[in-house]
Amino acid sequence: MDLALRIPIKTYVEQIIRFLLLLLAIQIGRSLINMGLWRILHPAADSPLWAYMDVVAFGFIGIGLLIFFRPSAGELGLGWRGVPRWELIAYILVGTVTFVSVLGTYFLEPDLLAININAALVIPIFEELLFRGWVWGQLEKALPARRSGFIHWLATSFLFGCWQFGYVDIYLLQVAPVNPGLDWGSFFLVRFLTTLIIGLIVGLPRWRTGRVYGSVILHSLINLFGRW
Repeated sequence: MDLALRIPIKTYVEQIIRFLLLLLAIQIGRSLINMGLWRILHPAADSPLWAYMDVVAFGFIGIGLLIFFRPSAGELGLGWRGVPRWELIAYILVGTVTFVSVLGTYFLEPDLLAININAALVIPIFEELLFRGWVWGQLEKALPARRSGFIHWLATSFLFGCWQFGYVDIYLLQVAPVNPGLDWGSFFLVRFLTTLIIGLIVGLPRWRTGRVYGSVILHSLINLFGRW
């Protein structure tokens, strides 16, 4: 293998390992906030309070990451330069439909509103800006070849799958109480594979357009309608 090729690949793998450690740190921070709120509020496993707790936890962690790393709009995949008109119109139309659909759940069942705001707005925005936004941008710096988009697509999807293992606090406090005989090995395997596939799906807009907007909207739609 050519030395010039080996060096970027080595750097790329090292970058992925660093991201795994960063994701672990983020999940620990989120879990600590969530556990602290749980000790104060003691919500039932099916309580909508969990949604509010998630919003608070993701909000604190998200703001902290923005302050610490200070990414530019371009580093988050939020650049508008060169956006075709049809793409802009698609973002506005589908984004509006998604937002209205989330708010409309209030009229079906008021408690669903907080849950869907968290699942279809807060979580997709946080996770997509993190994975298909900042992480993708950093991987591009490590391997900037023109045809490396496919590799970034796979790498961010893998990291996204691993990210799900960090929700141990949610699994223990919400899933375990209502599933006492759960096979945890199968549960985590299914979670990883399902999230990996979702990561591949929502990563396609980022790969093809170079922007994160489509990934956020697609992730929101999956979380909103995939639960029903």
